[in-house]
Amino acid sequence: MKNSALEKEYEEYLNYLYDLASYKYSDCNDIDSIIQETLIALIVKQKQGEYVEHKKGYLTAVLKNKYNEWLRKKYRNNIISFESVEMMKEDEAIGNIEEAESIGEEYASVRREIGRLISIYREVTVRYYVKGYSIERISSDLGISVGTVKSRLSSARHQIKEGIVKMDKYAEISYSPKSLSVAIWGSAGFSGEPFSMLGTKIEQNILILAYQAPLSVKAIAETMGMPCAYLEPLIDRMVNGELMGRTANGLVYARCLIVNYEDSFGDIQAQETFAAKHAKLVWETAKKHFFKLFEHREFKSMSEKQKATLCLFGLDMALSQLSTVCNDKSEWPSNPPERPNGGKWFAYCTSYENGCIRNNKYEGSGPVNVPYRSEASDNCTLFDKQSFFGDAHWAYGTFKYKCSLQTIGRFYASLIPECNVVPDDSRIYELVPDFENLNIIKRDESGKAILDIPYLTEETAQTLFYPATTSLFTELSEVLGDGLKEIVKNKRRRVPNHVDEYKHCETQWMLRAYPLAQLEAIVSQGLLPYRVEVGKTPIIFLTYRKKV
Repeated sequence: MKNSALEKEYEEYLNYLYDLASYKYSDCNDIDSIIQETLIALIVKQKQGEYVEHKKGYLTAVLKNKYNEWLRKKYRNNIISFESVEMMKEDEAIGNIEEAESIGEEYASVRREIGRLISIYREVTVRYYVKGYSIERISSDLGISVGTVKSRLSSARHQIKEGIVKMDKYAEISYSPKSLSVAIWGSAGFSGEPFSMLGTKIEQNILILAYQAPLSVKAIAETMGMPCAYLEPLIDRMVNGELMGRTANGLVYARCLIVNYEDSFGDIQAQETFAAKHAKLVWETAKKHFFKLFEHREFKSMSEKQKATLCLFGLDMALSQLSTVCNDKSEWPSNPPERPNGGKWFAYCTSYENGCIRNNKYEGSGPVNVPYRSEASDNCTLFDKQSFFGDAHWAYGTFKYKCSLQTIGRFYASLIPECNVVPDDSRIYELVPDFENLNIIKRDESGKAILDIPYLTEETAQTLFYPATTSLFTELSEVLGDGLKEIVKNKRRRVPNHVDEYKHCETQWMLRAYPLAQLEAIVSQGLLPYRVEVGKTPIIFLTYRKKV
């Protein structure tokens, strides 16, 4: 071929390479050099007598390789030094690279996608592209074959490309996470499991994502827009703690019930209708079982508000137990299973939208049972229920000092003249105005702080109050049980079968609104003989041991 013809052919290839580079490799600031090197590679090959059938295809492949070499060099030299990477943990290196201000937008996307790879792909990708290790060294370091290294690198490249192209796969949960509240049946572990396993919204949203069906860690990472490197240890912790499970092929799933806030109260209208219809029956039954208590001197010495509160508390104890047993018990376990770290529990979670205000009137908590035990003559137990009847333990966190419930219960007991208790710390007296605002403490005529909630001696509580609530529950079960079970039956929910005791969970919380709805119906119909001011009658009750 004559020189002029060769020059024309090479000019055509050069134009082809520039067009290709402008389309695919426009981010390269050294494009002239790699195009020239690509064309030189073809010239050298032809001068050596090698036949190239599809020259443009050959040039395309060489240009791609030259670009990748430039990319690897830029990774190592322009973003973070090789020595720095050597001294850093893999996760830290990825984090620093993500945050480097010098990195371009597309480069940042590549680096973020590396972080979203699961560990088996991430560990070879970082070693090869970031640290510059050879395939042979990676094979030796990780104890896997050269073929496996190549296969994982190929898969990683595909995943990174797919991740950059399909940016729409990042769901709303990545920028508007939900929240979970947790309740358990049983007792928590030594480190507060399962509550301590859901300390941040990251763990909470992992659990939400893996509720309906088992997912891969990578799928969770992609949906949340976070690196697998940071999610894997959190997921491992929840799997080891038995809040999550893992399938044989590595998919993970939630083992606990998760219900949307709006669905966590069951059929509220049906419960309210039932409560209004049976208010008189429930109160007349309660009067019969509480008769001996009403005649006892400790009850008679209470203020009207204290009497009303104790009646509400006793009714709530019986009705809460009733709402629990009126679920379909045919599939219930007899006891919660033992868990790692000393726990014995089933977990039930409620999910909330970002910024959701928990404004359902039947929202509540407790009653929390908080015993304080030290010396034989220094015992007291606080039962503290948060409800629309009055604020209790949810409000304590707004005080000037943050006190434990044990400390608060002991403070309440210190205000009982017959109780041999002193506060843990005298500074708690500074909070008396806060307790007054909650209608838990009031001032007598002399200005002295006194309890405005009911209290009984342990002896009276054990011999009169608790037996009365138990017998009330038993009779109400017989007369109301079938009607409540019908409400549950009509609102049974679907629960994934990978959830622990999923059949039992199908009816969990179906009567969550009923106990408070029944109390409200009794009060609103004027059946309770004591005045109740809704919002200013917190359902709090204290037992104590008389000083010797």
